[in-house]
Amino acid sequence: MSSSELIQFINCKILRNHTLTEEHLWVRNGKIINPEDVFFDEKIKADTVIDCNGCIIAPGFIDIQINGGFGVDFSNCDNIDSGLGRVAKSLLSSGVTSFCPTIVTSPNDVYKHVLPQIKKSQGGLHGATVLGIHLEGPFININKKGAHPPKFIKDLDEGFQSLVQTYRTLENVSIITLAPELKHANEVISKLTSLGITVSVGHSMASLKDGESAISSGATLITHLFNAMLPVSAYVECTVSCKIKSSHIPTVVYN
Repeated sequence: MSSSELIQFINCKILRNHTLTEEHLWVRNGKIINPEDVFFDEKIKADTVIDCNGCIIAPGFIDIQINGGFGVDFSNCDNIDSGLGRVAKSLLSSGVTSFCPTIVTSPNDVYKHVLPQIKKSQGGLHGATVLGIHLEGPFININKKGAHPPKFIKDLDEGFQSLVQTYRTLENVSIITLAPELKHANEVISKLTSLGITVSVGHSMASLKDGESAISSGATLITHLFNAMLPVSAYVECTVSCKIKSSHIPTVVYN
């Protein structure tokens, strides 16, 4: 199949105006195109016609935090390549077309062993796209550790060097979850952002000021909203409240 091949999906259903409607869909170079351009301007037929037999065509799901599944734990896996392939293939059956394998708080040897083996990769019939690694911890607040093993939780005492010493490589890392109230967190967030890594705040007891500073430094995600953080009741100044109470920070995405 060439990159410029024109594909027509017939007898398919798509969601339009909150209703499933029967449509024909035209695709070129991985993008849906206007069929009028084909009919009236190019005056060509599709190179490939796929009969969907009434099936629904919808965007694939993107899972940015998956610790494993289908018998695989990314933080405890002897054969990472095989396990990653199994998860990627199995996710397609649930409509997930891209994901971030997530490593929870772990001993340094796990990062040393696992991180070099997980590579970003393009998906297809063989499995979902690997968007990059999500490192959830170990730089979190021990008082909001959740299921993370407390003996491996760390501070950011040496700033960005703490990450270098722990992870050793950030080459295929896309997201890092950390607690913004930790010392040196803002400088770490700024550095990670400059490297193109998304910073998510989570497992935190951050104040409103901590949250505002983190987001101003470049944090754009909140990991599992309302879980492993301070409650919002009684107007507690927690990370979640930042967007509600402050007009000085950009839009934040909640995971």
